[in-house]
Amino acid sequence: MEPMILLAGLAIAIGIAVTAWLVLRRRSAATAPSFAGLRERDFESAVVKAFRAQGYEPIMVARGEPMARAGELVLRRERITYLVDCRHRHAGKVGVDAVQALQRAMAARGAAGGFVLAGGRFGREAIAFAGSCSIRLIDGPALQAMLGHAKAP
Repeated sequence: MEPMILLAGLAIAIGIAVTAWLVLRRRSAATAPSFAGLRERDFESAVVKAFRAQGYEPIMVARGEPMARAGELVLRRERITYLVDCRHRHAGKVGVDAVQALQRAMAARGAAGGFVLAGGRFGREAIAFAGSCSIRLIDGPALQAMLGHAKAP
């Protein structure tokens, strides 16, 4: 009779472990950003749509695509140029180097402001540095909301 009790206990333990794994998997899928699975081009299109909804217009090149260089979008609103760094959508945490790189790009292109988009969070130094210049940081939850509002009719 003891082997049967051991087998039943083992079956219950395996059932609990599988159930816990399924629950955790479902939760992580629910909290993963909806943009995580998008291809680069589709993600860029969604970002352009979201910024258009806020009154920005992408600067177009001859092929009809937004001018982009290494994940950078160029936008204009009211004759003011802005750069958007989209390269960090898969990053868990973005540091100050990304914000400094965008500031250098803004100076080189004469942009008045910029945005760094990230799928995760920004480090303290990145937040402090962005606060000292005209760069707005958009982290994962804010980016998710921004793209969600752009989808809404």
